[in-house]
Amino acid sequence: MFFKKRPDGTLLKVPGYTKMVSIMMPTRIESTIYMQETIVVDKAYKLMEEWNKDLPDGARRLTIMPILLAALARAVAARPKLNRFVSNFRHYQRNNISFSFVTKKTLTDDGKEVNLTIPFKPEDTLKDVFERFSEYVDLAKSSEGNKNEEDVDEFDKLPIFILRLIVWVIRFLDRRNWISAGMIKLLPFYCTAFITNVGSLKLNAPLHHNYEIGNVGIFVSLGKTEKEKYITKDNKISERRIIKVTYTFDDRIVDGIYAGRAMKIVKDLIENPEKLLKPANIAPKYLKELNLTEQGWKLWSIEK
Repeated sequence: MFFKKRPDGTLLKVPGYTKMVSIMMPTRIESTIYMQETIVVDKAYKLMEEWNKDLPDGARRLTIMPILLAALARAVAARPKLNRFVSNFRHYQRNNISFSFVTKKTLTDDGKEVNLTIPFKPEDTLKDVFERFSEYVDLAKSSEGNKNEEDVDEFDKLPIFILRLIVWVIRFLDRRNWISAGMIKLLPFYCTAFITNVGSLKLNAPLHHNYEIGNVGIFVSLGKTEKEKYITKDNKISERRIIKVTYTFDDRIVDGIYAGRAMKIVKDLIENPEKLLKPANIAPKYLKELNLTEQGWKLWSIEK
């Protein structure tokens, strides 16, 4: 039996061609689109300097990561099809805007890695995003840890054949929409986008694969900050700071044109981060298309 309702999305009616694409390309690997954007971050760094200059010692500093998260959340709100996913050849509209990434409890080679998934709202300002980001990261690094961390750690004690059986069961239940919210919370792959910030390691952004398990359809890689020479409008040579960001899109969800326009929104918001200081003015038709629900928010919220 196939259920239409899911904890994380609503079944969609899509055009025939869109439906056929998911049948012709049943996996995310074969439906992958890789794209890259170069973003000038001079204004972003200036904003970070102003934001951080009066903070006391030990306080969390604003970095490029929350700015990227805020820009991505607004891009998704303005381009709702980005928040779709394909499961068992069917298209769904995700009922939350959520991003997953990995953080370390300690910045050492042996530091324990913790997966985080954070929900966002279309009206979030940079202040909202920064405070929520800080809350989730601080919780993950604390002794209390991530609320599902202990459950995941139990997997280390299981033999391989049991782990394979568990993954098979999750996939089986997911395809039939029998998967529960609790099972979804065990994995960071049921979200709008998965993000890696290799710039913190002084590395260039990789072209990363999407995951076959779960339903995340976008992977975003944030690279290191570099300096480049450029010619100004008055034909002088100057220097600016740039970051290269790579995107991996599921072509079954959005085509290259739609994805490219979304990337331009992210680029504009990071290059002009003052726009993120005020709530976004999202058109009602986009909010309706997003179809965000309280159930979707609670899926990843840590609010009591």
